[in-house]
Amino acid sequence: MRSGEMVALAQDTLDLADALNLKTFAVVGHDWGARIAYVLASVYPARVTRICALSVGWQPGELSTPSLQQARKYWYQWFMATERGAEAVARDRKAFARIQWETWAPEGWFTEAEFEATAKSFENPDWPAITVHSYTVRWGEAERDARYGELDRRAKSVQTISVPTLMIQGGADGVTVPSTTDGKERYFTGGYRRHVIEGVGHFPTREAADVVNRLLIDFLKAK
Repeated sequence: MRSGEMVALAQDTLDLADALNLKTFAVVGHDWGARIAYVLASVYPARVTRICALSVGWQPGELSTPSLQQARKYWYQWFMATERGAEAVARDRKAFARIQWETWAPEGWFTEAEFEATAKSFENPDWPAITVHSYTVRWGEAERDARYGELDRRAKSVQTISVPTLMIQGGADGVTVPSTTDGKERYFTGGYRRHVIEGVGHFPTREAADVVNRLLIDFLKAK
């Protein structure tokens, strides 16, 4: 199975840390990376010193059905859950990704050259399979990979995260409705701060690199 489950990618991260002999480490992740950071902080708090999650909030347990406002933003996830949608994504990957780039953040955050350079990665034969699986399995529309069953159960059983957490949200995010990441403090017992960057969309690391870098350095240096 070409698994796109967050727990599979979290295990990849842990395996990499083990290979590098990193006994403890901090995790900075955007979107999928934020979800991976939450999994690692949930299950391995003794190894993860701090996490910074960008553009995606956290809630314990299974993902709940989103509000209609958020569900509308997630149209691409419902699209991929259909056979025709999955076929369309595999057939025209660049066009599919281009729509996200153009609608998830205010205009002007990327150049044509930047998009074309990134689009080369969509040619990887694993890209459509893992992308479709990732978005469909999270809503129960695809089979889970049994290899990660125990890690998945452990991650979903955690009710609070004890690792210090910084959450960065773009105030003009076109896919993650900003209000959905608000009010999460009750889930974090080790310290939690949410910083909203107004006028910035779903890609803060690209749209407001200086602001994000300053926030990250201050957070990671903190005692």
